[in-house]
Amino acid sequence: ALLLDCGDGASAALMQKSRKARTVAISHSDRDHLAGLDQFLQLNVRAGGLPVVLYPRDCRSFPALREFLQGFDRFHLQEGQENRWLPMNPGTSHDLGKAKARIEAFANRHMECEPGEVKSLSYRVVVDHHRLKEEFRGRKSEEIAELRERRGEEAIMEFDTETWLTYSGDTPMETAEFWGATRVLIHEATFLSREDAESRGQDLRHSALDEVISLATELEPEVLILGHFSTRYSERQIREAIDRQCRLHRPRLPVFAVMPGEVCHDLLRGRPVWEP
Repeated sequence: ALLLDCGDGASAALMQKSRKARTVAISHSDRDHLAGLDQFLQLNVRAGGLPVVLYPRDCRSFPALREFLQGFDRFHLQEGQENRWLPMNPGTSHDLGKAKARIEAFANRHMECEPGEVKSLSYRVVVDHHRLKEEFRGRKSEEIAELRERRGEEAIMEFDTETWLTYSGDTPMETAEFWGATRVLIHEATFLSREDAESRGQDLRHSALDEVISLATELEPEVLILGHFSTRYSERQIREAIDRQCRLHRPRLPVFAVMPGEVCHDLLRGRPVWEP
């Protein structure tokens, strides 16, 4: 299983399900995205170097945290059971081990840094598909094996990549082209509108709900999941704002939302805030 960020209370919220996580992908070093990592690793580190922790390559907070935890939790991080911490570059990927899936990192503009540095990441989960070319379908397995041996894999197979899930992390608004096609989009919506953020003098290194709904309407994933709402807003304000923006843009997809302080164990089996 894959855990995207690990905020305070992650272990308490997931309970025994946290043991399923083999990969923890951290987007950046703000405390609300990694404050639960020490407890999570203390409870779940196990033989084989699991779970693996992915983090932005140029963020020095992560090597410092790893060094502290290895000194503080020697019993749990003994030799042979050390969790692996892997710095991620934009475009690099890590194998998730199931269904030929991998997680890819790409840089966003949430954290200010020097040119060429990467301190904040978004992630996508991609799956590689391969299938027989149409002209070879229906042939016997012996004939297919002979063709593969004689002509090579690429001559008889079609290859493509599908993005199952895209996770924004914290990010300013980007274009649909930046995110690309995806089945599930998990996107932050810290502010309910750009106007509200600007009126409060906020630096727009986060996203605003009105622009996220517009983005999703253009991008057309199968599902949109919203989260990271500012605690300045009540649940009622958030739900009303989502409904208002969806009525304006008419996205042809269900929109789910994780409210401030809410824990959702199976969000997609619940009722969306908006249904087309």
